Amino acid sequence: MGRREFDLKSLLDIPLWEKVQDELAKLTGTAIITIDFKGNPITKHSGRTEFCSVIRENPVSRKRCFRCDALAGLEAVRMGRPYIYLCHCGIVDVAVPVLVGERYLGAVMFGQIRIPNDDTDSKVERLVSEISSFQTECDTAHQELMQKYEKLPEMEYSRIVQIAETISSIVNYVIDRAVNSENQALTYEFLLHNTTDSSGSVLQDIQELRDPASADASSFEPDLPKSSPVYPAVAYVNNHQHEMVTMNNMAQLCHLSPSYFSRLFRRELGENFINYVNRQKVQWAKSRLRNSNDSVNQIALDLGYMDSSYFINVFKKFEGITPLVYRQHKYK
Repeated sequence: MGRREFDLKSLLDIPLWEKVQDELAKLTGTAIITIDFKGNPITKHSGRTEFCSVIRENPVSRKRCFRCDALAGLEAVRMGRPYIYLCHCGIVDVAVPVLVGERYLGAVMFGQIRIPNDDTDSKVERLVSEISSFQTECDTAHQELMQKYEKLPEMEYSRIVQIAETISSIVNYVIDRAVNSENQALTYEFLLHNTTDSSGSVLQDIQELRDPASADASSFEPDLPKSSPVYPAVAYVNNHQHEMVTMNNMAQLCHLSPSYFSRLFRRELGENFINYVNRQKVQWAKSRLRNSNDSVNQIALDLGYMDSSYFINVFKKFEGITPLVYRQHKYK
């Protein structure tokens, strides 16, 4: 099963996101830019200050800006939350990490502000040891740069934290929506290009996934919204009764790491993935036992179990009785 790697440019509508950035910059009084995981800008700067415009026009200090952005994004991922820090110029910036599962795609950077000297709540560390001294070729230029520095907006530390939480929520919402929308489309693509069986039921599988009402009555799909990140896996399991699907393959289908997929699946469905698959297969087996004369061995094979004794043990775990006893019970 192929795995498609997400990146910010494929997930975000960049022109539209830049408009969002512009509005956020106006509302928060900060400068905002979005970078990839290497620290390279993928959007224009929204609300960039005059001071930082001068700094970033200098080739040497611009490289330091890019390095600060890249390091801050990685630090935010390590901490698991927005990272507030002092850049090489000693001004406050914040890195809000952008993640899909556990994969780091980049960060939304905001700041270019100063914290008042009397703000005792501020606990901001300097990110890099190299410090730009704002030296210029002449005294006049230096004075003008210092004047631009003094014009940088001041903001209380508590307010910076609030903005960081707000931008983080917006970013998570936008990225989750983009990933979920992509996943739903990719589910159909995967079924079309990667699913083959002896009965040639690919088109039927896709039709059932698009229209649950057309599925067989023995399909017991849970009430899970299509916006859920694990929905493609649930849809695949419920439309491929004959397969013994693996968690790793379903994690790939959902474009999540296996560990994150496992945690998310348990949170969304209330049980682990293996348990869910076996429970569904037992439900389908019960329908076959009630409505057909197929042997237990045949039902086990049709549901992907190569060992019928293992299937019997799974059935007994959930129902408390063997498949044959269940069939006899129902006939009585």
